[in-house]
Amino acid sequence: MLLFRSAGQTFAVDAESAREILPVQPATRIPGAAKAVRGLVNVRGLLVTLLDAAGAMGLDGAPPPGAGAVLLLDHRGHRVGLVVDEVLDLVVVDDAELDARGALPGVRPDLVRAVGTTAGHPFVQLETSALLEPLLP
Repeated sequence: MLLFRSAGQTFAVDAESAREILPVQPATRIPGAAKAVRGLVNVRGLLVTLLDAAGAMGLDGAPPPGAGAVLLLDHRGHRVGLVVDEVLDLVVVDDAELDARGALPGVRPDLVRAVGTTAGHPFVQLETSALLEPLLP
């Protein structure tokens, strides 16, 4: 799993879906798009939709423009950029070490696939489909 921090909390996505980590770049805003959609960026000739991770999860504390990092994810054959505060680590976590859909204050239950800990620090494994699909065309 790839661990990252957003809005003061630690989250994880499956490492198989992560393609690369990029610096944040200015995005071209999409008229009528949800507030969590920062806009479109060109990544080596491919238009990628940038989403603010905190905003997509309904949390306060999005990084200011130009700060943070972009996790470039593969989602159902499309590349999506998730803007996060910082990328923390790539870790191997056994499924037995995860608690399915644990209740966490402040995190929407439909976004939680599991909760776990690594090196004594708790994290939320995100259900990326529930996070991304409402914001993508």
